[in-house]
Amino acid sequence: MTVISAEQASDPRAMLRDAPMSRFQVFAVAICGLLAAVDGFDVVAITFAAPALLREWGVTKADTGYVLAAGLLGMAAGSLVLSPLADSFGRRRVLLASLVVITAATFWTAFSKGIVDLAISRLLTGMGLGVVISIVYSLAAEYSNARRRDTAVSFVVTSFGIGAISGGFLSAWLLQAFGWRAIFLCGGGLGIVMLLLVWRFLLDPLALVIARPGRDGLERANAYLSRCGHAILSALPPSEQAGAPIAALFRGGMGKSTLILTAVYFLYMIPQFYLQTWAPTLVADLGFSPSRAALVSAFFSVGGVTAGMSIAAGAQWISIKPLTLALMVVGGVLILLFSLLPASLGLLIAGAIVTGFFLQGGMVAFYVIMQRTFPVHARASGTGFVIGVGRLGSILPPVVAGLMFTAGASRMEVTALMAAPAIICVALLWRFRVAPPTLT
Repeated sequence: MTVISAEQASDPRAMLRDAPMSRFQVFAVAICGLLAAVDGFDVVAITFAAPALLREWGVTKADTGYVLAAGLLGMAAGSLVLSPLADSFGRRRVLLASLVVITAATFWTAFSKGIVDLAISRLLTGMGLGVVISIVYSLAAEYSNARRRDTAVSFVVTSFGIGAISGGFLSAWLLQAFGWRAIFLCGGGLGIVMLLLVWRFLLDPLALVIARPGRDGLERANAYLSRCGHAILSALPPSEQAGAPIAALFRGGMGKSTLILTAVYFLYMIPQFYLQTWAPTLVADLGFSPSRAALVSAFFSVGGVTAGMSIAAGAQWISIKPLTLALMVVGGVLILLFSLLPASLGLLIAGAIVTGFFLQGGMVAFYVIMQRTFPVHARASGTGFVIGVGRLGSILPPVVAGLMFTAGASRMEVTALMAAPAIICVALLWRFRVAPPTLT
């Protein structure tokens, strides 16, 4: 006979927190992983199509740069400005609307006839992607019980990288076989599939329904509980007034936590994007061809995905804060060591895998901390705020490193400056209180 606690009896969130995950919950987290993977595919798609566009339309590299920038600007705007809607109007409703925008804009990209068409369609796609990625990381935490929550978040974060890597291979094949428009037709088709899956299977998580019940809160809560195989409610348990989601990020002690997480994300973008943008050049400077340099760079992502899968598998047994600090410290040191490697392809590939494992693994673990920190009624807003503001840090490495190299700085000097923010992140997180899994 199963004995339940008084807390579980009075609040169904406690029951879901402590009970084994149902098939519905596992499937819902899997759908979140698929959504993140499709996001990863969409992000890399335009980078693979860009060279073909240059040839077909005869546009300049500057025009192509504007298109790439439009997508990144859209992602930042979607994360920062639009993701709070998911806390106010519900995850499912905003997720469906965002997928409609992404799918329509991706098909628009496929049928674009000029650079203006392309830029506007990528801006809209980026806005939708920024909202979706903020929501799915939150949903991964909210669909899970306490034991599996960190695992679920790590899985979904890693799925983005898997989608980017797989999307790179798929885009390369589609480009060669059918041309650049096929990449976006495929992306639009994937958007339709995800739209149908979300519409058919996903519900607003119980914790959010209780925090923001609305007029049909009891009906939505019971629908969720029924899917999970639990008894339905005669009335919703009392909940504190949630208030405006953005205001909740800066109310009381939450303001300090929000600013620290945003600063860490901003700073950690610098070493991440330094490797992403300059690693091919650093490798090519050792005498390798551009294709070999690109190959070495791809293995940074392989290391990152491996780290994410490892964290997802072991999250329930590992203390997440010490793990995050260790990954960030070692990742920062390994960037310096990678810059000192000799012109050996095998050593460079091994160095890329190990460096990617620690550096990108630190980001996966950081997402777990972020999802634990924000309350359910402001989790999508908090995630979107941190990502939206923090992504501005990705602008610095291409510009600053380029100026330093042009001024005659050595690769070691530039790399040391780009790696330093990882150590600063450790200092910021050293005394940061990481919350345990709670009712929300």
